[in-house]
Amino acid sequence: MKTCNADTQAKTLKGDARKAFMKSCLSGDTAVGATSQQNKMKTCNADPKAKTLKGDERKAFMSSCLKG
Repeated sequence: MKTCNADTQAKTLKGDARKAFMKSCLSGDTAVGATSQQNKMKTCNADPKAKTLKGDERKAFMSSCLKG
C-alpha cells in the first residue's frame, strides 16, 4: 500500500486514474513493474554518461537506457 501510494504521488495521478492504478498496483499487476522500472531508473541515473548530459541529449540517453 505504501509503495503504491508513493507511486501515485510521483506520477501525480488523481481521480479515476489514481483509483485504477491503486487497484492494479495492490493486486500486484503494477507493483512488480514499478519496482523493476525504478531499478532501471537508478541504474541509468548512476551511469557517468547520464551525469554529463543535459536537456534533449540526456532525455534521449535515458529513454534508450530505460528501454534496454
